[in-house]
Amino acid sequence: MTFFDSYSYKKKNIGLVIISVLLIAVSFKKAFYVSYQTKMFRDELVLKLEKAKSANSEIKNNQIMIAKLNRFIGEQNNSVEKVQQEFLNFFAKNTRNIMVYQINEVLNYKHPDFEINTHRVILKGNFKSILNFVYLLEKDFNFAKILKVRFQYIRKDLNDEKGLYTTILIQNYKK
Repeated sequence: MTFFDSYSYKKKNIGLVIISVLLIAVSFKKAFYVSYQTKMFRDELVLKLEKAKSANSEIKNNQIMIAKLNRFIGEQNNSVEKVQQEFLNFFAKNTRNIMVYQINEVLNYKHPDFEINTHRVILKGNFKSILNFVYLLEKDFNFAKILKVRFQYIRKDLNDEKGLYTTILIQNYKK
């Protein structure tokens, strides 16, 4: 061992410290770091398992919330024709002494995330029948929701006599 005899104790100690630091770094990289990463992945998997256990209830809660929103804003992704046809079917089933005076062109508002269709329908009839129909429409019609109801007692044409005209605005949403 004459190779190390030419170095002083100070240089030998510095070399020993450097070799010790290198060995600690290599052992950390090869053993401890792998164990640390494995523990992190295990903790992450435990969290995912906990989340997976509650996934069914979370899905049910989301479905209930979607159903509530559909009841509040109307069903999504119905075409204009389907909403109008369903409105007319609902009107035919639930009315007496009322007639559809006018159905206007649908107003469409486009947003990057959704689309809103506003339908304008004018009804003619007596107040009690129209009020009853509006109540049923608000309560049972799921394809669109009432935005506004306006009653007017006017004469639309010169040849007609005065009557109660009700303008109903209903909206449906599309994704």
